This record gives sequence, C-alpha cells and structure tokens, in this order.
Amino acid sequence: MNPILAEIISGTWLINNERSAAYASILLSLLKGENFSETDSALARERNRSYVISSVGDQKQRFGFCDSNIPDGSVAVIPIRSEILKYDQPCGPRGTQSILTDVKSADQNPNIKSIVLVVDSPGGQVTGTDLLAEAIKNSATPIVAYVEGMAASAAYWIISGASKIIASSSLDRIGSIGTMLMVEDLQPSLEAMGVKFHEVYASLSVDKNKDFNQVLDGNYEPYQKNVLDVINQKFLSTIKTNRPAVEDSTLTGKIYFAPQAIALGLIDEIGSLDHAISFADSIQTITQKVSIQNETKNSEPMKIKMTWKAIQSFFKMDPANLEAQELTDERVQQINDQLATVTARNEELENLLTAQTAAKEIAIADLESLRSEDAGQETVAAKALDKIASGDQQEVFAHDKIADQYCA
Repeated sequence: MNPILAEIISGTWLINNERSAAYASILLSLLKGENFSETDSALARERNRSYVISSVGDQKQRFGFCDSNIPDGSVAVIPIRSEILKYDQPCGPRGTQSILTDVKSADQNPNIKSIVLVVDSPGGQVTGTDLLAEAIKNSATPIVAYVEGMAASAAYWIISGASKIIASSSLDRIGSIGTMLMVEDLQPSLEAMGVKFHEVYASLSVDKNKDFNQVLDGNYEPYQKNVLDVINQKFLSTIKTNRPAVEDSTLTGKIYFAPQAIALGLIDEIGSLDHAISFADSIQTITQKVSIQNETKNSEPMKIKMTWKAIQSFFKMDPANLEAQELTDERVQQINDQLATVTARNEELENLLTAQTAAKEIAIADLESLRSEDAGQETVAAKALDKIASGDQQEVFAHDKIADQYCA
C-alpha cells in the first residue's frame, strides 16, 4: 500500500486543517489507481538535504553534512519542510527519524557551534514528533528555528524548544496547536461494489480496536478522550514548558500571522534567513541563549553536554563514531566526580595562595616597621663634639663620630 495512503486512512495527526483537506484529492486519485508522483523529485530531495555553512572572512562556504573537513565554528542548516512523517518519503520530505539523526550528529560534532532549522510545514504525523522535539530542546548546541511560510501543529511542537524562533515574513503563519484524527470510511463504498468485510477477534480481545470502531460508528467521545486528549495534553504541556510566555488562548488550535504570533509569545521576531544564520553564527556557548522563554530549562545537563563536547574536541574524537561514546548515567557520574575533585583541589590551592599572600603582606609590614624603628633610634651628636678632619661643622650621626677615632 502507498505509505501516504496508509497514513491518511489510519493516522492520528497534528496538522493544519487547510492542508489536511487537500489530502481528499490525493486520496481520490489513489483510490482510482491514478499515478501520483512528484514532478521534480531531484529538486524535492535537494531542498530537504541538510548542509553546513562556515564563515571565512566576509564569505560563507557550504559543506556537505557528512564532510570530514567541516571547519570549527560552523553552522548546521537542517530543513523541515512539507508534511511531517516518521519515515522518509521516496521523492519528498525527510522523516522525523532522519531529521533527528541530523540534529544529534550536529550536536555531537565539536566543529558545529549552532544549528538553524529551516521550517515550512503544516504539521503531520504524531509518531516521532515528540522525540524530535525533545532532542531539539535538550541539544547542547544552540538551535535557531527559521520559519519560511508555515510552522503549524507538529512543526511548531518540534521547534518550540529552539533558542530563538524567527519568521521570514509578516505573512508567515504559526500555531495550529492541536490534535486531530482523520478517518476515511471506505467500507460503505466498497460494500456497494460487492466487497464483504469480516473482523474476527480472539476470545479475550474484547477491547481491541474498540475506540476506533466506535469512531466509524459515529461515537467519537471514547477515542477523543482515550487517545486525542492524551496526545494533546503532552503537546500543550511541552509548549508551556518551552515557551512559558505563551498565552493559554493560543492553545486551542488557532493559527496566527507572524506579528500576532510575536505578541502572543509563539515566536521572537521577523527577519531574513541570513539574519537567522548570522545570529546562530554569533552564539558562542549554551549559556548565551537569548530567548528568555527557555529560562526554565535545566542548565546542569547542558553544562555536562558542553563539557562532553569539549572533551570530544580535545581528544579529537570522530563525531561519526560516537555511539560507543554516548553519555550514559554512569559516565556522567564519573565526569561529575572528577570535576568535583578538580574543583576541591582548585579551592585548596586558592586558599593556600590566599594564606601565602597574607603572610607576605604581614612580613612586608613588619619590615617597614623595623626600618622606621631603626631610623628613629639614630642619634645626632652636638656640633661641639664633632671631630671631622675637614673642619666642616655639619651635624653627623653618632656612629660617624666613632668612625672618626679610627680615621683621625
């Protein structure tokens, strides 16, 4: 079965209704057996391929995502376009699994200091969306999301954890935060053609497909409560965590033009792609994230991940072979223990240096005191008792007078 057709018929979606309605014509064409394909698959693949940009003076140089010569301080550009599905489409957009791999690869590459997500999507399939969104939120490498048309539903869920979200135009549309099920009940039409349907369940499988079959019978509430509401609750919770300033009124599924999305806290500003890349290029460390929306994030895991990236860079680890070098809980604890030991030793050395500095200052003060005391104890002999061969009647110190006895 065509993968798009399978998802249309049975999938749970996070998608804007305007785009979902367009699937009706696709579905009709597929049911008629008509060939449905991209007119320019090569262009579609190229537009969805991730790449890396590095600034050399005033010029920007482009590298392949897996190029071994990516310079230090580069910016990774990862497109998220069209409908979002879990798996790659043969001649269309890449799935969330492949995008997730690119995000993790860029995050683990010490030569990549920031990531730009170029987004134009109405949303899509639920499966895989939360995992990609979580990877973006927890990336130690700062991520900037650039919207060039639409970031709706699943697409907005994915980018909500970015450090900053920039729209390309005041006509860009952002939001559609909600969950839906799209079901095409083909059974009546096929039955009219003489097709018979039989569903047989095991004796104990009394609840199998129960909610979904009730949808086909026109009873939507069980599926709404047991499936859609559960997914939607996680969706809304993620948005509130990633963008605390977002108002509850925006979480009902409405979509907004960019200026209103800024006012509602959904995005941060409007600018060009060059501006988004330049902004990402200017970010030096994870602590310089400019979006105040992310203040609630846990900074400690970020610090550990930045430390791990520094370790990778120092030991020149190959980012392409890092599976065995992943930060497990045990390894994180080992690094924390080592850092604690080094920190304690540094504090001990600082205390010793402070004590030595204080002792030096006391010694200098004592020396100055002795000099003053010594100078105050010098005596001056009366002129009448001076015996200087030259007859000069200037005052001299008493010890000079004693010296005269031997030099007379």
